[in-house]
Amino acid sequence: MTTTQHRIAESLDRQFAAMGFATQGVEALRAGADVSLRTLYKYFPSREAMVVGALDHRDRTYSDWIAGGPENGADHVLYPLLRLGDWLTEVANTGCLFMNALSAYPESTAIRSAVERHKSRLHQHFLDRLTHVDPCCDAAALADAMLLLHEGLTDTARLFGAKPATQSALRSGRSILSAAGID
Repeated sequence: MTTTQHRIAESLDRQFAAMGFATQGVEALRAGADVSLRTLYKYFPSREAMVVGALDHRDRTYSDWIAGGPENGADHVLYPLLRLGDWLTEVANTGCLFMNALSAYPESTAIRSAVERHKSRLHQHFLDRLTHVDPCCDAAALADAMLLLHEGLTDTARLFGAKPATQSALRSGRSILSAAGID
């Protein structure tokens, strides 16, 4: 991705997160990116491509956001949930940008593919963390549970606030991991 393309994708991500997918026309998106219409269409030749570009940018940004953390035990596995709580407090608490995009464009196979790639990568991230702390655990089932907690945290935070939703998700995650022998 070129520097210009990255900058445009970052702007699209920010604009779609702040104002949704339906309210902004291409001219507003262009102005928000501070590029010419020709440049916008050079890198993102359709509205659908703009949404996918924003989602791909968000996927990379979020993957970096949840990386790292404690190296061992339940804290290692639960770190993405803790970081999601930080995201919902510091970055955005408007629901999942990926699911919002899919809701706005339910017939788009390109957008559905971007959403599925992101969710699959997130599932794999939990799977990797689980096999790191306990190679013998039922990592696939536990990764499913962690992904469900992640998604539930995202939605619940909108209603009840990021902090209480995060605390609840972490408690639930600890219970699930403890039952699997991961402390």
